[in-house]
Amino acid sequence: MAGGLRFALAVAAMALLGGLPAAVAATTPIVAKDIMGLTDVSDPQLSPDGKRVAYVVTPTLSTQRPSRSAIWIAPVDRSAPPHRLISGAQLESSPRWSPDGRDVAFLSNQADPSAGKMAAKQVWIAPAGGGPARRLTASPTEVRNFSRSADGKAFAFVAGDPRTDQQKADAAEKRDQAIIDDKGELGRLWLLDADGGEPRRIAIEGRNIADARWSPDGKRLSARVADSTGLNDYFYHSDVVIIDAASGAARTVFREASGPGEWSPDGKRLAFTQLREQYIGLRAWIIDVDSDRRLRIGEDHHGYVNHLEWAADGRSLLAQSFENTRTKLVRIDAVNGQIKTLLAFDGRLTGFSAEGGRVAMAGDTPTRPDDVWLWTPGLAAAQPLTDLNPQVRQWTLGKVREVSWTSSKDGRKVYGTLVTPPGYVAGTPIKTVIQGHGGPEGFWWSGWLGSWHEWAQILATHGYAVLLPNPRGSDGQDIGFTRGPINDWGGGDFQDVLDGLDMLVAERVTDPARVGIGGWSYGGFLSAWAVTHSDRFRTAIVGAAPVDVSTMLLTTDTPDFVAGFFSRTPENLARMDASSPVRFVDRVKVPVLVLHGEQDRRVPVTLGLSFYRGLRLLGKEATMVSYPREPHWTYEPAHQTDIQERVLAWFDAHL
Repeated sequence: MAGGLRFALAVAAMALLGGLPAAVAATTPIVAKDIMGLTDVSDPQLSPDGKRVAYVVTPTLSTQRPSRSAIWIAPVDRSAPPHRLISGAQLESSPRWSPDGRDVAFLSNQADPSAGKMAAKQVWIAPAGGGPARRLTASPTEVRNFSRSADGKAFAFVAGDPRTDQQKADAAEKRDQAIIDDKGELGRLWLLDADGGEPRRIAIEGRNIADARWSPDGKRLSARVADSTGLNDYFYHSDVVIIDAASGAARTVFREASGPGEWSPDGKRLAFTQLREQYIGLRAWIIDVDSDRRLRIGEDHHGYVNHLEWAADGRSLLAQSFENTRTKLVRIDAVNGQIKTLLAFDGRLTGFSAEGGRVAMAGDTPTRPDDVWLWTPGLAAAQPLTDLNPQVRQWTLGKVREVSWTSSKDGRKVYGTLVTPPGYVAGTPIKTVIQGHGGPEGFWWSGWLGSWHEWAQILATHGYAVLLPNPRGSDGQDIGFTRGPINDWGGGDFQDVLDGLDMLVAERVTDPARVGIGGWSYGGFLSAWAVTHSDRFRTAIVGAAPVDVSTMLLTTDTPDFVAGFFSRTPENLARMDASSPVRFVDRVKVPVLVLHGEQDRRVPVTLGLSFYRGLRLLGKEATMVSYPREPHWTYEPAHQTDIQERVLAWFDAHL
């Protein structure tokens, strides 16, 4: 590692001294420390009158388990600077306004010395204009999420049952043996008056309540319910259940949905999304909860629709639609399901809320990592409301643009994002990295591309062209395109990647003698597949990759993910093996770097180890780095930093 880093620094020094090819201008390259200094934002929530927005700020970009986060509030007219809701070094999330806009309820793990024995994360309330917060709940188990009634008089929160004396004794004595596929500590629904008091428990026998939403009249709730707390049941086998608030009686209104649903303003309908057949792709539904009339939405839509929110008149919904490489804000007609574009955002949106004739959005663009944006219908573009990463304006960034090419397999149009170095001179072939995304059902976007697992900007400022392809299997086109890799991992999708490389070579962007490939999860799979099925890549970085499909089916915590593509039946083992790079390690002729989290349950670390060991047993050049405590997604900042530095050093050394 040290030698690789010295090599990377030497390359940077050459750039500063004018020693790089004329295709790349001399700039100060971005380094991992720069990326780790970026700030993230999420969950923008407009006040009921639409005049203020609350949002969650996390000090490290893409650290999904941060050690701290804070809720901020900003006036949408910019009449005053944003202010923090409360002070302290704790985790805060899920800001939800009172109907009169005077206070904000939220989740926090802040200390409360007077609380006694209770879990850290509770529901708190604080004045929106500033002042001390008061704790609303005192659950002995962690509050997982909550919902505030439309009139502000009641709360519903999800938490497990209190631990029994026997469970406490077992924990104290480390009798922590685990039964595989046990139901876990099932979530219960607790109803509580806003003024406090004892919460009332609602349980669905033998089932886990994961999330719930109050109906507008406060008489019932919709809930997402599954048979266990396991991710496989949560993601693939959740049902929408209607719960009567007075009696606790529950009835299922929809099977296998992707959330509790969003209530229409009149309280008669729910809108939600559902995974399509074989758990690939997403469709939206509107259902009448009493008559069971159903409207299916976006069946043939070119794009990936999610995040549904009702308009105030109940005649339509707002939603996000990811198309090709960018996000659009769209309107869905609640009668006929027609989808109309309202705003084409120049980048990626990750959430929004609408109130008072305005829409607040969290999103990134090619030159802004993450900010809150404000859009008023009728305007051509959204305007940034925050400036969370002003230092980026001092950076010389790679140029981000959408590209497309034609598939040699079937003539389909394939999209992707290309990032070229600062000052790149068109028509000058340079070293190139192809980075695959996770999935297969995922996507790359034409927005900010710099984090521990998004390497394009850091590589581009060190002289690389970076292609981020959305091959078949990706979201952003029609459902047939997304379902392309069924029984065909490494087939049509990899050919789409090669066709993208051919396009770059033909346009004289890429030096065909200096091409590398890398990625995380399914992007890691494509990297392993590339060096076992092609001689066009000089090196590969294989991050947390499902390199052995049948073994992953039998060891992952989401077996239905694999089964959706390859089925569960033994006769499909041959197809699984045919799509498993580990079966072809004898073909590898270039150096390979394997990266993997030691606590990965999605793609167990033994898969990464099998690819590495297979290479080493054959005497091939390979290095493997494992990250203690890390699951499939890397969370700890030191490990995120190491991954970025190691990726840059590896490509510098081999390209």
